[in-house]
Amino acid sequence: MRKRYLLSGLAVAALAAAALGWQVWQPQPAARPSPMASVFEASDAYQFDPPAPGSYRLNRIKSAPDGRVLDINGREHGLHDLTRGKISLVSFVYLTCGDVNGCPLAMSVFFDVHDASRDLPGLNEDVQLLTISFDPDRDTVEAIEAFAYPITSDEQAGDKLDWHVLTTSGSQALAPILDGYGQVVDRSEDQETISHLLRLYLVDRQGDIRNVYGLGFLDPRLLLTDIETLLMEEAGA
Repeated sequence: MRKRYLLSGLAVAALAAAALGWQVWQPQPAARPSPMASVFEASDAYQFDPPAPGSYRLNRIKSAPDGRVLDINGREHGLHDLTRGKISLVSFVYLTCGDVNGCPLAMSVFFDVHDASRDLPGLNEDVQLLTISFDPDRDTVEAIEAFAYPITSDEQAGDKLDWHVLTTSGSQALAPILDGYGQVVDRSEDQETISHLLRLYLVDRQGDIRNVYGLGFLDPRLLLTDIETLLMEEAGA
C-alpha cells in the first residue's frame, strides 16, 4: 500500500508542476554535433573549407527523374518511391570500374559518410544513400547483393544511414534515369571500360536535385554541410 500511495503522490506532484508551468525533466535523445561536418577532419585532398551550414541557399536545379530499379533482393521499385520523404545522396557507378578517380572514389566517400553517420544521432531518419549501377548487364542483382554485403551485415547498420544499392533490368530501364539526372555514360569505345563523368547528386525530400558534385568537390564535409543546410531550411532557420 505504501508503494501505491507513493506513486499517487508522484502523480499529484507532476500535475501540480504542470499547473504551475514547471517542466518535468525527461531524458532527451543525444543531439547531433553542429556543424555536422565536424565529425570529419579536414583533408589535404580538398583545397577549401565548407561554409557555415545555413549561411547559403541551395537552388532547386530540376526534378529528379522517376524510373524502375531493382534492389539487392530483386524487388522492383519506383525510384520516386525510394527518394521521396528523405534527403538522398545519389551516386551512379559500375562495380568493375578501375579508375581510382571514378567509381571507387564515389564508393569510398559513401562509405565514409555511412560510417560517420553513426556519430550523428537521428540523421538516419532524414537522410539516405542510393547507389545505382549504370552497367546492368554485369551488375546483376547477385552482383550488387555481393557488393552490399558489408553494408547489410554491419551490426551497427541500424544506427547508420539506410543505403540502397540498386540496378535495373537493362539499358531500356536505365536510359531515362541517366538522362533525367544528366549522368553522362559512354560505352562506344570499350565494352569492358565505361567512360563516364563522376557525379553525385543531392536530392531533397520533395524530389528536387539541389546540388551536383564532381571530382574535387566530393569532400564529405561539404556533403554533410549541404545536408545540414537543407535540414535548417526545412526547419525555417
